[in-house]
Amino acid sequence: MERLSTTYLGLTLKNPIIIGSSPLTSSLDKLKKCEDSGAGAVVVKSIFEEQIESDAKRMVANSDEYLVHADAHDFVTQSSRNYYMDAYLSLIEKATDALDIPVIASINCISKGAWVDYVGRLADVGADALELNQFILPSDPSINQEHVLDSYFDVVKSARSQSKFPLAIKMSSQFTALANVAKTFDRFGVDGLVFFNRFYQPDINIKTLSIKPSVVLSGPNDYYQSLQWTALLSAYLNCDICASTGIHTPDTLVKLLLSGAKAVQICSAVMLHGHQIIKTMLDGLITWMDEHGAENFIDFRGKLAHKRMDDPKHWERAQYMKSLNVEF
Repeated sequence: MERLSTTYLGLTLKNPIIIGSSPLTSSLDKLKKCEDSGAGAVVVKSIFEEQIESDAKRMVANSDEYLVHADAHDFVTQSSRNYYMDAYLSLIEKATDALDIPVIASINCISKGAWVDYVGRLADVGADALELNQFILPSDPSINQEHVLDSYFDVVKSARSQSKFPLAIKMSSQFTALANVAKTFDRFGVDGLVFFNRFYQPDINIKTLSIKPSVVLSGPNDYYQSLQWTALLSAYLNCDICASTGIHTPDTLVKLLLSGAKAVQICSAVMLHGHQIIKTMLDGLITWMDEHGAENFIDFRGKLAHKRMDDPKHWERAQYMKSLNVEF
């Protein structure tokens, strides 16, 4: 379907739907199912720096023999990191051999760590790009915003300096000056930004008085923030924007493309409705293109981006009163 072909991170995708990092992309069989169902690309389930560190600490705590060695934690952490990274590199290599669509690796990190050294190895085993998934919870009141931002920037600059390998940053929407942060990443030379990351949120089990994870699947009305910021920034950045969160219907897919997204990532829609939702979305996109005389993406992508509108302030206003002034 050449009409649906798009480019993202310098890669050619047969269509704009990417299956994002999730349990849907955690094994070779699952990745192959995404391709067979019509996805344009896949992001392999992230490897988590935080999980590696946690496992290493647990190994040290549960092994008395390690306690006599001052450098036990460093040794176990490095061994644990090597184990997880080797397994991840193996999965990436098998996926790139088996799939014809682009395979994007993903690292979920919390600091500028040794994982940066693996960026080149990901390219060596055939990954088409890397998505860096970073979030720092600024819960320490003694740490100011400049320190937090510097931590983000250090990670991105380190990853970028390792290789010219296509690099995307999956961003949080919780920056105070989001547009400035996005522009800074753009200046660093990243190839794409994903709007936005969806985070796990803790909840309380009132029966056991314990902390539990909350449901993290998006709903069909969760796309508005991604839509607004894609429209606000897509025409002003050199890098690509990939929209994420709340994309459950063909109409929402069209809206994100009109706002300037080069591609979209979906997860929750597939988990809720099955892999057939990919075909439903693509069929709906073609129907919309036929109805509006659009032969390909160039005819309409970004047509309603902030920079290209006669009255771009529509994207900037909160429209609070107008939103409430409706009859129910």
